[in-house]
Amino acid sequence: MFALLFASLAGIGLGGAVGPSLPLFTRSDISIREAPAENRLQLLRNPNPRLIKANTRKALRARRHNTPVATETANTVFSGVYPCVNLTWGSKTPGEPGQQIISYIDTGSSDTWAVSSQFTCADIATKTPQLQSYCNFGNYFDPTVGIFDNITNSTLNLEYFPEGDVLQGSMGIASITVADLTVLDAEVALITYAAWDNGDGASAGLLGLGYPALTSASAGHYDPIFTKMVKQGIVTDAVFTLAVDREEIGYSPLAPAGQMAIGGLVDASYYEGSFTSVPIDTTSGFYAITHLLVYGATSRARPLTFGGTFLSIVDSSTGPNFVPTPSANAINALFDPPAVYNATLDYYVAPCNATVPYVAYVIGGVEMPMDPRDMLVRNLVAIEGYDDVCFSAFGDGGDATVEDALFWIGVVWQHAYVIAYDQGNSMLHFANRAPY
Repeated sequence: MFALLFASLAGIGLGGAVGPSLPLFTRSDISIREAPAENRLQLLRNPNPRLIKANTRKALRARRHNTPVATETANTVFSGVYPCVNLTWGSKTPGEPGQQIISYIDTGSSDTWAVSSQFTCADIATKTPQLQSYCNFGNYFDPTVGIFDNITNSTLNLEYFPEGDVLQGSMGIASITVADLTVLDAEVALITYAAWDNGDGASAGLLGLGYPALTSASAGHYDPIFTKMVKQGIVTDAVFTLAVDREEIGYSPLAPAGQMAIGGLVDASYYEGSFTSVPIDTTSGFYAITHLLVYGATSRARPLTFGGTFLSIVDSSTGPNFVPTPSANAINALFDPPAVYNATLDYYVAPCNATVPYVAYVIGGVEMPMDPRDMLVRNLVAIEGYDDVCFSAFGDGGDATVEDALFWIGVVWQHAYVIAYDQGNSMLHFANRAPY
């Protein structure tokens, strides 16, 4: 059955253009317009973003290991692949420009935060106080000139895994502008304590784009920024779209890195062909979809090996892909020479000149492969002793048979696609990136 399916898809979704006569969406009941120009904004590259994954990655590790390992750097080594935007926090003085905070875009969480200029910095290991410069954030939010009204007895406490970074702060109401869209009563957090290791000197915030169920304020769930935009009619279409560029060695910090659109699609120059639409599994609380996985030594090695059907989170702040253990082992064995598991790093590594296998997700019946350029990622954060080592795009996500098993489709795969996150229809839509 699978051989027939994949043969029928051989000319679809493999990176080639789809004829202009085909509809924009493969489903006739879906119609999403391009967002107005003022609602489309440039993504930024970041020199060394931190991992923005806490509870979900802890759960993954618990499934994968019976006992702790010394370190886990699977996402750390992918620093540099996560998209950022300039987020504007409003000013107390009418007519004065707001404060621009370089913020990670996270579709895997929902809290939005900025670091206060009055925060306390601490060493990540000893938790002893340090100078603010030690944490190496970018521009802070100054509460003496910016809008931030505390919400009584509501705090935010985050611990990021695997690095162990800790952020603590107060929840409050602020005016937040994304592109040309402003939420006057956004519920956000102002970080007043940070045990933060190896900051990048540029970023000091995060824009959480997930569902309300993923918010983590102590007072309970609330409507995050995008949900408020929809409920307040600031956007007419409950959809945002990301086109994230792949990173390049030696790129300039904060250089252009793609586009984000709020309330519609990105500019049509970013994609080609039709969008394939699939339902979001909303029971997970994430942008999670059910899909197939196939792989082979090359794209011509048909029939491909079937790696199973499972549920994965499409996450802009997880670098690699995490797949079930048997598939992770098999895919990495297909590298030539094979990618091998490194117990110190708890990840698969391979020579940077290795020949890469063919791996694809089958989403909505369409085969959507990894771009070969994204199958090996160089060590972008200079881990000592690994300067000439590359990291596989596929990591061990654990046991697919455990209850509520979740896996990850990471940013490295997303470099080859445009993704529309459609809360209104509870669907994700995927199109091929135009060549870049």
